[in-house]
Amino acid sequence: MKSKEPGTIRQLFAFVGENNGKMLLSIFLAVLGELFGMGPFLMVAVLADALYRGTATPKLVLFLCGGAAVCQIIKMLLTWRYSLMSHKISFTILKNIREAITDRMAKVPMGVMLETPTGAFKNLIVDNVAKLEDSMAHFMPELPSNIAAPLCSILLIFLLDWRMGLAALVTIPLGTLFFAAMMRGYGPRMENYMRSANEMNSALVEYVNGIQVIKAFNRSAASYGKYADSVRYFHDSTMAWWSQCWLWNAAARAVLPSTLLGTLPVGAWLYMEGSLSLHVFLVALVVPLGFIAPLMKVSEAMEQVSMIKGNLEQVTAFLKTPELVRPTKPAELGERRYQFEDVHFA
Repeated sequence: MKSKEPGTIRQLFAFVGENNGKMLLSIFLAVLGELFGMGPFLMVAVLADALYRGTATPKLVLFLCGGAAVCQIIKMLLTWRYSLMSHKISFTILKNIREAITDRMAKVPMGVMLETPTGAFKNLIVDNVAKLEDSMAHFMPELPSNIAAPLCSILLIFLLDWRMGLAALVTIPLGTLFFAAMMRGYGPRMENYMRSANEMNSALVEYVNGIQVIKAFNRSAASYGKYADSVRYFHDSTMAWWSQCWLWNAAARAVLPSTLLGTLPVGAWLYMEGSLSLHVFLVALVVPLGFIAPLMKVSEAMEQVSMIKGNLEQVTAFLKTPELVRPTKPAELGERRYQFEDVHFA
């Protein structure tokens, strides 16, 4: 029975090491910061309701404005703190990954090192690992926080009026459909992207390292042609992939944030029917606007998950290369002696 591979997040946490507690703390701070970031939207809804009812006073306005400012300041401080922690941890993870790769390079058979192009190792150690830095520094703490804030907001709206809660969610299925269309054929395309990137880097390193020999034997055209072909193929295949995604990506980004498509007509109809109070209507209009940015970050995180997975597969594939079988103790020579006699070298 084939063993199940650990998930992408679990593989990343395997390289966190002793900083596991700090990573969890940064995630908690990120979630807390997003919750405070929803505060100003609630303040605006309460203020609008008070203005409409005629119960707003200078003291209430100052209190709500001050509360919104305090929430924003707390969010800024928490964002600064968790971002600093997550970036330090991400560089620690990169260090651990690169150390694991170089340690494995010292233990694999020499045949593996000779058969693998130099550019492939350069791409593995430098490019593949470097692509993980930004994703880890932002993805790991921000994904839970960007999910928690919209969930709390939607829960609040459902508690006030379940009909408005459903109306606020109407754009999510549409956006999900567009993102699903964008991800069509992702597996083969990502595999081709990683392979062509490795081939391009290998051709580049081989061309630069062998430039003296290439010039000496007048092989510039053939060698440069190989490098140019790899760059051209990488460019064309990547642009073909992106052109297939642009339309669906634009549609998803246009539809997903437009929560007013559901809340405004449904809320107006319910309010005119007399089954929805004004303050609930205002809260249902304003609060969903606050989780537009987190929802867009979640959609971007889905792309980052795929990129992290693709780069981690390259790393883990090399780390699983069998080591050279080494003897556990020095070889013992018998009494028979070995000696060279009449050996000559030309």
